[in-house]
Amino acid sequence: MTWQVLILTSVFLYSISVLLQRILLKEEKSDPKTYAVFFQLLTGLMIGMFGLVFADMSFPDVKPLVFNLVLMTLLYGFGNVLIFESLKRIEASRFTIIFSSRALFTILASSLLLKEGLLAKQFVGTFLILAGIALANVKAARFSFSKKEAMALFAAMIFGFVNTNDRFLLKSFKVYPYVFLAFIVPALFIIALNPYTIKNMKFFVEKKVLLKMLLLCVIYAVSSITFFASLQIAQSSSQVASINLTSVIVIVLLAIIFLKERDFLIPKLLGAASSFVGLLLVS
Repeated sequence: MTWQVLILTSVFLYSISVLLQRILLKEEKSDPKTYAVFFQLLTGLMIGMFGLVFADMSFPDVKPLVFNLVLMTLLYGFGNVLIFESLKRIEASRFTIIFSSRALFTILASSLLLKEGLLAKQFVGTFLILAGIALANVKAARFSFSKKEAMALFAAMIFGFVNTNDRFLLKSFKVYPYVFLAFIVPALFIIALNPYTIKNMKFFVEKKVLLKMLLLCVIYAVSSITFFASLQIAQSSSQVASINLTSVIVIVLLAIIFLKERDFLIPKLLGAASSFVGLLLVS
């Protein structure tokens, strides 16, 4: 299987997973913190089992990495809660455009922490992403940015910085054991802060909901696996990253078609296009 097929498969499956998450989170009994725990544990276990069968799951010496592993736990823990809190309250299409700004924060973090300089085109890309976010939040001929949109933006900021931390840790970790930890450990952290989530999981183990969660986690796990597999065999990681960015457009279009998210359609489409071009420039 070619890397092009793998990354396109990843983009499509990831886009489907966002729509499924929106559907599950819209349920009245679906608590975002409990959802975050259940989703991360289930997906992490699936990836871990795949890694045990097909990959090397050995761990490096973690003593020199304790600070960065704690940082990973905190950022992914709080970041995932914010993602699902916002996705419960706003449309999948609008959330996706706002969350795409994580690329800006990754660039900023890399510049500050890894001393990677910014190019002129990245400044242009930054402007286009911000313009896309503004367009996505145009409602009734005015700009509207409430607390729920702010949660998505804050989640993007957290994920921008955690991705820089990921890059540092992946110099020592193999991919699959690291991804396994990045799902499981933050979930346990959320449980430690919110013990009630254990009791609330009974909603997610109901037959109809559990089947949807299993389907979602399989789709998300395969999306992650095909993404990393494409990175392994592609000649250029930038090509993989660029194609991966098309998920912004795909999610917006699928949400319009299947979730009927058709309010303020033109600004939303323009926002998605602007963010996509901006992401290409900053990547």
